[in-house]
Amino acid sequence: MSNLENKELEQLASLLRKENTKEHLDRLVKCLEKSNLYVPAAFPPDTDPALIRKIASAAGKEQKIPEGISPRPAVLQNNQGKRFLPVFTSQEQAIKGDQQFPLILTMPFSTCLDLVGGDETIEGIILNAFDQGIPLNVNKNTGDQNAQPPQLTETQLHAIARQRVEAELLPEMLFEKRSEAIHLLREDCGFQMLQLYKEAYPELLPCPYEEDDFDFLSINAREDLTVIRITMPSQHIYAGICPIILIRWNPLDDSIRYFAVVKGENAGEAQLFEALPDGSKRDFGAAPADGSELQYMIDFEDERKA
Repeated sequence: MSNLENKELEQLASLLRKENTKEHLDRLVKCLEKSNLYVPAAFPPDTDPALIRKIASAAGKEQKIPEGISPRPAVLQNNQGKRFLPVFTSQEQAIKGDQQFPLILTMPFSTCLDLVGGDETIEGIILNAFDQGIPLNVNKNTGDQNAQPPQLTETQLHAIARQRVEAELLPEMLFEKRSEAIHLLREDCGFQMLQLYKEAYPELLPCPYEEDDFDFLSINAREDLTVIRITMPSQHIYAGICPIILIRWNPLDDSIRYFAVVKGENAGEAQLFEALPDGSKRDFGAAPADGSELQYMIDFEDERKA
């Protein structure tokens, strides 16, 4: 399977994540309409396991689907039970997540719309689910030639804005300003956080949060370690959103490590991720129990040295 050229589409998706405006969304949709995308697929339940292993072993290579086999597009489900068709701009985007797909097909975006429009159990499409995570609603009236292209719902706009703050703007500020950023958050966490959220929210949707929605708690554990917990707004908490941010700061060398408790797909599930200065992330598995996060951060290094 040759790698499709979707550089413009990826740039527009990144631009929408950074500046969530109607203009950027319209440009993204227009580009999608002329694009071919990667779509994960699953085999029918009665497919020979040996055949599945053979095809899966050649993942990433161009190969023909055996005659008589009809792969079905895979779907992702969020914690509200809503199902989305994942589509990706590149093979690299498709393998960024922990979930592995046995097969990845290529198809025009118009075909993706037809697939979703013909399945009442699928809510919409999600673009680059493991990285940019841009959800798109799909008009189910597939017979209407004047149907509007996919648009982001208010819920999706909230999710994109929050993810931009929690995964990009806040860690970037901390890694860049270090002790200065810590001082600003200590002085007035609510004000500083609200400025980041106002930057992330699009013009058509006002930021719904207030300064009192944030809570800052720090412990000077020892000379070379301060641990910090920032409790985020309780509104608009969906799968992939962070209810809690954790920071380890060494005042001696002014080094910072940034962690996020990320809500899982199912009720009560949460993962702990570390955001690294190069933009990548590290998965540490299940998040610590609510209320134990600061002690967990104090013990964090010792547990991994043992």
